[in-house]
Amino acid sequence: METITYARNMENIYSEEQKSVKTVKASRKTVDFLLSFSKSIHVVDYKEHQFEATLN
Repeated sequence: METITYARNMENIYSEEQKSVKTVKASRKTVDFLLSFSKSIHVVDYKEHQFEATLN
């Protein structure tokens, strides 16, 4: 029962937020840059640490 109430509350919160959000259009150049950057990121897990490297 608690999970259903939580889900309904989340639904109300996000549906209210969507009414106040404006859609922003990114330029093709921005989208290409972000996609290229995200593809170049490499994450290495070592013991309890995580290292991020940007590959060129």
